[in-house]
Amino acid sequence: MQLILIRHGKTDWNELERCQGASDIPLNKNGINQAGKLALSLRDEKIDHIYSSDLIRAKLTAETIADYHNLNVNIDSGFREMDQGDFEGLEFSLIREKYGHVLKEWRTSPETLVIPGGESLTEVQNRAYNSVMSLLEKHSSKTVLVVSHNLTIVTLLCRFSERSLKNFREFIVSETSKTIINFNNGTADVGLVNDISHLES
Repeated sequence: MQLILIRHGKTDWNELERCQGASDIPLNKNGINQAGKLALSLRDEKIDHIYSSDLIRAKLTAETIADYHNLNVNIDSGFREMDQGDFEGLEFSLIREKYGHVLKEWRTSPETLVIPGGESLTEVQNRAYNSVMSLLEKHSSKTVLVVSHNLTIVTLLCRFSERSLKNFREFIVSETSKTIINFNNGTADVGLVNDISHLES
């Protein structure tokens, strides 16, 4: 299976630097434009199945891609963004001011920290990994495109490159970026990471 991982397009909360997490925020005008450019860049690619997180910003991005391929978008909540609990909707500047003690642990032990009212990176990685394994079982010889989210994709990159979640900051996943993981004979090979060339053309 070839897995194409896509991060959704930009939202107002991305631009306002508000913690978005599992909040269901739609694409803004810039995000719709990004999704259009991404979809155009993929129009001639062989894509057999399209899946999306259940959050609207991911679904809208996936539907824009699907329009070129005459495919339905399948929803899998395993690919949703990390639930950031009490941080949801807050500006990052306020989080730094109010939750400094939590951010200190986020810097030192991100894999085990559970954000108040939310979930941990390990929990995100486990549910997303289970969803990928389900796709691999159903579509082993196909090309599958999944629209997901920043931290969700980063945790998968850590898993399939055999890196600790402590090192998750080594990966950058930009809005509407393309990341490709190839599965062959039980092994995963991380190929393309964070390709945003479609936004530069």
